Amino acid sequence: MIKRFKEFNESISGTEFVGSFGPNYGDTKIKNKTISSNDTSVIYSDLTGEIYTHDDYNSIYQEYLKIGGGPLHGFNRENLDIILTFTT
Repeated sequence: MIKRFKEFNESISGTEFVGSFGPNYGDTKIKNKTISSNDTSVIYSDLTGEIYTHDDYNSIYQEYLKIGGGPLHGFNRENLDIILTFTT
């Protein structure tokens, strides 16, 4: 038996409570959202059959610029295809 409220607070993890704790606690609902291409930072290339992360893209983009490619704006599939066709 727990006799002190402080001991009670120290003995629980906080996950047992259901509902909000006060006006500034916020909503705990999980929204049903479909993942789209805007939610990820990887791009699949049909040209090479590989998945490129944002870091991979930046690396090959720097190589593309070094060999004379023009500036591209944005991390997207079209720019990735331009870089891959120019460097191969």
